[in-house]
Amino acid sequence: MKTKKILRKGFSLLALGVLAACTGAQVKTATSDSDIPTFSADRIKADVTFLADDLLRGRDTGSEGYRIAANYVAAEYARLGLKPAGAGGSYFQEVPFRTAKLDQAKASMSLTLGGEEKTLALGDDFFMGGDVRLPSGDETGEIVFAGYGIHAPEIGYDDLEGLDLEGKVVLVLSGGPTSFNTEVRAHHGSSTTKRAELARRGAIGFISFGSLSNEKRRPFERLKKYLTTESFDWVMPETDETPAPAIALSAAVSHDVARQIFEASGKSFDEMLNEAEVGSPAGFNTGVTAHMAFASELSDEFNSPNVLGVLEGSDPVLKNEYVVMSAHLDHIGIAKHPKGDDKINNGAIDNATGVSVMMEVARAYARAGVKPRRSILFAAVVAEEKGLLGAEYFARFPTVEKSAMVANVNLDMPILLYDFSDVVAFGAERSSLGPVTEAALAQINVSLGPDPMPEEGIFTRSDHYRFVQQGIPSVFLVTGWGKTEAGEDGGAIFREFLGKTYHSPHDDLSQEINYDAGAKFAKANWLIVNSIANTDARPGWNEGDFFGDTFAR
Repeated sequence: MKTKKILRKGFSLLALGVLAACTGAQVKTATSDSDIPTFSADRIKADVTFLADDLLRGRDTGSEGYRIAANYVAAEYARLGLKPAGAGGSYFQEVPFRTAKLDQAKASMSLTLGGEEKTLALGDDFFMGGDVRLPSGDETGEIVFAGYGIHAPEIGYDDLEGLDLEGKVVLVLSGGPTSFNTEVRAHHGSSTTKRAELARRGAIGFISFGSLSNEKRRPFERLKKYLTTESFDWVMPETDETPAPAIALSAAVSHDVARQIFEASGKSFDEMLNEAEVGSPAGFNTGVTAHMAFASELSDEFNSPNVLGVLEGSDPVLKNEYVVMSAHLDHIGIAKHPKGDDKINNGAIDNATGVSVMMEVARAYARAGVKPRRSILFAAVVAEEKGLLGAEYFARFPTVEKSAMVANVNLDMPILLYDFSDVVAFGAERSSLGPVTEAALAQINVSLGPDPMPEEGIFTRSDHYRFVQQGIPSVFLVTGWGKTEAGEDGGAIFREFLGKTYHSPHDDLSQEINYDAGAKFAKANWLIVNSIANTDARPGWNEGDFFGDTFAR
């Protein structure tokens, strides 16, 4: 605690100094994209070099290293003259967190098949984790198989139709049918979405197992090493909201366990798996009973901040609306089981590059002395690596009027290892941000490419999705997989990063980061943000869009 107080005091003195040093240059109003400012590769390099330094120890949520990174970003906001948009006139929105770790001695699961109870082994047969909001539970109920467990009447699909789930434990395949649109599948295939619907129908337990394709990508046996992992969640502030129904008991099981349930029901597990690859297997009452119990070891409450600054708009009316530019500042800290001597997950690409590009967008406005018509809120958010938690907290409890946030442009892990020629723009085609994005990229001869990894469900796995869930149109650019002008294979470089470097100590400053590509990426995102901030019309969802209809209407 003593160290934290010193750090905060140090920032206060630094902020006063840099604010005093601001020149107060004359401000113009930007009403078009005709005068594009410059973007500095060297300045991006300087930011990445600091944020990925060993001193910060991987910027883990709640750590001193993360607090140093947050102070660094806040100081840069102050130097640029951004208005504080946190609490109490500060740049910080302190997010209250707790962690939960499974008490393995109190985790149990058994099946009653044909009148005989069979005890399952934690880690080998089933996996559970701790939970902050629902820290314990003990339930017994009949297992109902419900296919993928998806209720999606808006697209004419419902695994739950005709199933009585009141007081039942529901067994489902992970993910969703391959026939779904990629981004819709990412939403409906999420266990969070499934559990919420099952809870509304009175289910008391949730059990999942992998489809053939999912098991191939992420075998069940890998889960065992995560039994000691702490889960994070933010602490709900006092509100008038009535808590939604929730399922406390959740587990994943091996194919061997799921097979035993099917065989006890007289069903073919293999036929169902094959059917699930091309269609939707029908649900049924299995006649098998499950008993599930667990308890969590909870930490004390602690804070870790989102860092928020506003470039105030010039239009007397539109300045009260905000384009939110976000990038997660956290990473995963110290490796518990490193393969070498280096234990620090520096997170240079993930996501020091994204935060540095975001700050370069803010600096471009400051250097040019230009203000857009709408305000731009720059949000360096915490706990993305813990489940998009900092963005979720800000989107749920923003420091500006929620209705005033008109769009989100997100930056997460731009792979700045090659001079990209194309980008993937997640979410762009779902709203009026699509034409804006396409026109912006055309100005720098960058093309739009398709999602190269639809099976990964990227659309629901970065901070922009928390804004989407609040009905806010969002776009998230990723460097593309096309050939570069120099003949490099962007896709091969991207895949190699994911396979050898992602979430490891190798994501450090020893990589050959292409900071000129960083400046180019900053320009692309500036063009998008600037266009949104200067157009007369507020961004809107496309008519009939799934996410607009689900969250905004």
